[in-house]
Amino acid sequence: MSKILILKNDRVGDLANSLRGINSVLYENRDNKVEIVLSDISKDLSFLFKLKNVKITYLKYSLNFFDKVKLFLKIITSNFEKIYILAPKNIYFYLPLICISKFFAITITSKNKTRPFKYLRSKLYSYKDNNRESRKIGQSISNLIEDLCNENKNLYPNILNNIPNLSLLLNENISLISNFIHIHYKENIFSKNGWSLDNFIDLLNSLKHYNYKVIFTSDLGNFSYHNIFLSKFSNLNFSSKISNLNPNSKIHYLHNIKTQDLFKVIDLSNAVISPHGAMTVLASYLNKNVIDIFDTNITSNSFHEYKPKNSNYKFLILSNNKNKVKNKILKNLNEFKF
Repeated sequence: MSKILILKNDRVGDLANSLRGINSVLYENRDNKVEIVLSDISKDLSFLFKLKNVKITYLKYSLNFFDKVKLFLKIITSNFEKIYILAPKNIYFYLPLICISKFFAITITSKNKTRPFKYLRSKLYSYKDNNRESRKIGQSISNLIEDLCNENKNLYPNILNNIPNLSLLLNENISLISNFIHIHYKENIFSKNGWSLDNFIDLLNSLKHYNYKVIFTSDLGNFSYHNIFLSKFSNLNFSSKISNLNPNSKIHYLHNIKTQDLFKVIDLSNAVISPHGAMTVLASYLNKNVIDIFDTNITSNSFHEYKPKNSNYKFLILSNNKNKVKNKILKNLNEFKF
């Protein structure tokens, strides 16, 4: 029985971009022992990897000296046959110098951030390069990771565990959550592009007038706009664990929802509308209808780098022309035909 190590101590969205690739590694190694290293900030998605042959360990997103020593000792003493570097941190590319494992890695070529340099790349068994300098539009990061991890180039079934452990609050109210659009409000993206809180609320109300049921979420934390949402809309408050859901309402707010509950809400939704990030990547992983909102400064290469593999995918640029954005969303929703 071989031992496999996957290094992915990264952000939630970056982990979500790697799920199809990780699934390929797990499927090809169903009879081997696999260890996955996640970060402290993505550990709430660890339920996805709860398989009988998989061990999950955690490191900080930014490794300190002791984390690096711990990792080096693990690799030196554990005799891994293959190691997948899916979080391209500089320190990882020195690992092939100290052990004989086969290293598979995602590398980066960029004016400001090329990792690793040529000599260290020569020590990798296999790598896929995310070339941000090329004028030619390349593959998305998700496709690069899948190509790297899927050695046999087969179409594998998904064996990840898509069943999260739900909170009591969501479990008790889940029967009321059906046939809806999920929208995520990210304050810095909307405000940066000229959208006030009232503009966003107008968007919610316009969707209600077109007979769409809306469930929306917002940034985690304690912000002044949270109180406005809680006072204006039917809601589940995950901070206080109190339900204020009105079954007759068309708009519901889920305040400070936890990651595993959010995963379930995305899975239950008919469509997800959100600024680009973990929300839209997870929705694409779950094959949901997606309207991915990008900032006005997005470049063509950046867009293609993060575009998911999803036939039900739409995107829009969040301009300050509110009517144009609203009409584009309504048009896209109509095209989804759910």
